[in-house]
Amino acid sequence: MATKQTDGLRQKMQEALQLHQTGEIEKAQRLYKSVLKKTPNNADALHLLGVTYRQNGDARRAFDTILKAIKISPNQATFYANLARTMVDMPDTAPDSILAVTQKALSLDPKHKQARSLLGVCYSNLDRQDEAEEIFQSLIVEDPDFAEAYENYGHLMRQKKDNKKAFVFFSKCILLNPNNANAYVQRARCRLELKEYEESEYELSEALRRFPDHGDVLHEVARLMFSESKSHTGLPYAERAVQENPKDYHRHVTLGVTKLMLGDAQGALDSFLNAKRVAPPDAKGIEWNMSLAYLSLGDLENGWDLHPERFDDPKSGVNHRYFDVPAWEGEDISDKTVLVWTDQGLGDALKAGAMIPELEARAKKVIFEVSKKSEAYFQHSFPNVLVRPAEFDKNKKALRSDFEVHANITDLARFFRRSLKDFSDTPHPVYRFVQEKARQLLGKIGDIGDRKIVGISWRSKNLSVNRARYYMSAPEICRVIEGIDDAVFVNLQYLAVQKEIDFFKHKLPGAFFDFGDEVDLFDDILGAANVTAICDIVLSANTSAAEISGGLDVPTIRFGGHEAPLLCGQPSPPWYPSMSYMIVEEDKPSSALTPRLRQELLRELETTSIERRMRRLGFAD
Repeated sequence: MATKQTDGLRQKMQEALQLHQTGEIEKAQRLYKSVLKKTPNNADALHLLGVTYRQNGDARRAFDTILKAIKISPNQATFYANLARTMVDMPDTAPDSILAVTQKALSLDPKHKQARSLLGVCYSNLDRQDEAEEIFQSLIVEDPDFAEAYENYGHLMRQKKDNKKAFVFFSKCILLNPNNANAYVQRARCRLELKEYEESEYELSEALRRFPDHGDVLHEVARLMFSESKSHTGLPYAERAVQENPKDYHRHVTLGVTKLMLGDAQGALDSFLNAKRVAPPDAKGIEWNMSLAYLSLGDLENGWDLHPERFDDPKSGVNHRYFDVPAWEGEDISDKTVLVWTDQGLGDALKAGAMIPELEARAKKVIFEVSKKSEAYFQHSFPNVLVRPAEFDKNKKALRSDFEVHANITDLARFFRRSLKDFSDTPHPVYRFVQEKARQLLGKIGDIGDRKIVGISWRSKNLSVNRARYYMSAPEICRVIEGIDDAVFVNLQYLAVQKEIDFFKHKLPGAFFDFGDEVDLFDDILGAANVTAICDIVLSANTSAAEISGGLDVPTIRFGGHEAPLLCGQPSPPWYPSMSYMIVEEDKPSSALTPRLRQELLRELETTSIERRMRRLGFAD
């Protein structure tokens, strides 16, 4: 009878192992558990059950289960190797501890391939990357079909930020072991870093087919959809990823940013707060995302107070500069010189630059370091400020020391824009153009009678996948304006290609004007302001062209995504009293706004007086 029971258990183990090897993880788990009900001290069943837990992303449970197997059978090199592999997946585990377990496995079997591969992982994590690479290379030479060596080599390349090589190794691992969910996840992360979104969509669809409930796979799909500005598609994957492992703060953050892009600011904030509850104390990026959620809710105090946290998030993409003097924290600086610096693009500097006069009133002297192309515009607008190009060394440390405190331009909002009332209580506009130059440009248009002048800009120079969907093509923006006879149109699109200019001249004969031969709209921001100033109305995508027109108080119709620092929880930007804003919804193309944009343009044409332009140009009081 005992022999029959033993044979039955052995058969179950063989069946479980076969299922395990073919990727039927859940079915294998059930059989391992069935064996353990009959023989609770079956070390092999415990060990392999622990391996399945690790493969399904439950590292803690895997660790405890494999440790039980080791206590029963303490001389199995493979048990220690898989314990070490599990410890790698546990972020709080010290590298030295993993190394000790790996060395124990090798002491039992010096030729154990998995243990040697894990030794390479340990060396990688202990900043001994050259030694790690030698191990992986030797393993691949000895056994070109050893999938784990390729996987770990890929991780090493990711550490070195060589995502192209890492992608090759993870792809090879998948060819050798298509049931390795982690390899699919890591390959997707390489693609994301390389911005190879379309290819990643195809590969992740295969991963979803194989691992439909794997939390990390679901999370990578959500991250990819967010990166492609397809948050409406990514939302259910982000939600399922959180449900699968609510203790992973990264997943809460992904769900939060997805909700934020969909306009659900309260839902986003709830997700970020959940992330903060489960994240380690040194986790980066959560509070910066919280600031965006607060701003989207109109809670400006909390929003701006947390906004500097972006400098601690390596994924924020901001330019973090360093100084030997303290940052201004709102104290009295009437006897001090303050250096103001920018951390993002031109548009952000133009928007936040509206606060410069308020800082001038508080400081003895203001120095403003900006991009070369905007220097003349800021200097013309703020003649009492010393405006100069930014200078810093390779470590982003300031090269000059003619100031006592420094202030980031965007973070001035912490002191000057703590409520919506602060926006309405400040003078507007604060920017200035060269009136004589603008008049000359207007004269070149000729006699247009009582027709209005509409400036148009439809895109940025950055047409990456995640941004291009918020812009329009020349034909798409033309559908908004064609057939409007009581207006002429001026090009405000920087870096417009000749094909676009020719298209408008053909579609709008005698009613489209381009000053590209005289004004560089990209590298001469003061010149761009002069062109903008002759317009009665501006129709623009969410680019610096809209910042210029808004800053000059030219009535502006602007379209783009949910931009928390711009909108501050309002339907239209409080930074610009004469600007209306239309959201490009995540589940629709920007061209879906055509009827609404046209309706708003017709309304502006009817209500905006030419006298406003004439006063701006000094032709009327």
